[in-house]
Amino acid sequence: MELSNAAIEPIESNVVMNFPINIDRMRTRQVAERYGIEYNSLHNRMNKLGIKPTKEGRESFLSGVDIELLDRLHSHLSVSGNTFANFVIEEGAIVPMVKESAPERKMELVKSSNVSSGSIVSTELVEILNVFARQNYDILTPQKKLLEASEYGFLLTTEQVAMILNLSRSTISSWESGTIKLGFIFTKQKEGNSVVWSVARNNT
Repeated sequence: MELSNAAIEPIESNVVMNFPINIDRMRTRQVAERYGIEYNSLHNRMNKLGIKPTKEGRESFLSGVDIELLDRLHSHLSVSGNTFANFVIEEGAIVPMVKESAPERKMELVKSSNVSSGSIVSTELVEILNVFARQNYDILTPQKKLLEASEYGFLLTTEQVAMILNLSRSTISSWESGTIKLGFIFTKQKEGNSVVWSVARNNT
């Protein structure tokens, strides 16, 4: 997902707006009216900041913390020349994360963002984390896990087998005892009311 300056509309003004503070919560449509913008524009801003309103019946509410962040964004955009691209959510954290060709640059941007606070939640962040997860992933992990289970006599649950093989639980549940995958034989056993699987190397 590429965030451009056009993603959130700049406000042609040199006046920084001030808003009433100490608000516990407010309806989302009231917040849009607070800034004099359409609800779609507010929704776009919330998406970029990773803000999710709380639903109560047919109404959606934003917390005081969310409103404070949106206030700061609106005041930032109210200054001519400012865009979402140079808006600072927290000190040292600038959004959005710009697409770079070098993976090292992407990781630097991830580390500089306060991910744990939930302030930045985007599909691009998930994509970047997935890229690094794949880069550090040993492609022989499934076989190694199965070999370990075989050598130590571990019994695996259906969920564990599904995770190791990256298959759905329903697929594993449909297997017959004696199914062979990746050079291992899976034998179905009953353990109380549960189904478990023993794993053995297929030497045939």
